[in-house]
Amino acid sequence: MTYINDFQIQKAVNVMEHDGVIAYPTEAVYGLGCLPTSDTAVQRILEIKNRPWHKGLILVASELEQIEPFVAPQAWDLLACFEQYPGQPVTWLLPRVTTMSPLICGQHDKIAIRLSQNPFIRALCDKADSAIVSTSANRAGQPEIKTPQEIRNRMIDQLDLVIAGPLGGYDRPSKIIDAQTQQVLRD
Repeated sequence: MTYINDFQIQKAVNVMEHDGVIAYPTEAVYGLGCLPTSDTAVQRILEIKNRPWHKGLILVASELEQIEPFVAPQAWDLLACFEQYPGQPVTWLLPRVTTMSPLICGQHDKIAIRLSQNPFIRALCDKADSAIVSTSANRAGQPEIKTPQEIRNRMIDQLDLVIAGPLGGYDRPSKIIDAQTQQVLRD
């Protein structure tokens, strides 16, 4: 069983509430995250990763209520897609609200969202009462980061906080599926 330090989770949420960027364990790699409502923090993540804004980013959440503000209301019937692969890390593309920051959705009319089973992600989202941005902590073209020590060695000066903890046991990034078409975009 994974031990979650409540003080560390609260500190991470406080950092994110002040436009901060954190690193944390995900299902397969370390991720960079922030609150999706902070364009300042999202822009920092894009700069840290050297990632073009037009590609978009993923949001992770622990429950459906945390993603509803980002999904177009006419697409809420598609939220049943999250029941198709119970317990597995699957990222779904869903029609987004028109007010979504282009820094998160890029040039796309859909938003990428994953309901996570990772206890660190779930604790962060529950404490923040929000979905959070999630993208691998590696810079564009660089190998994925799988330990907190690698994070500290490569980018500690660009982050506000690193949450140390075990990864979720997967060796690959999540599958990505379009909820409307059921097309698998990444397997």
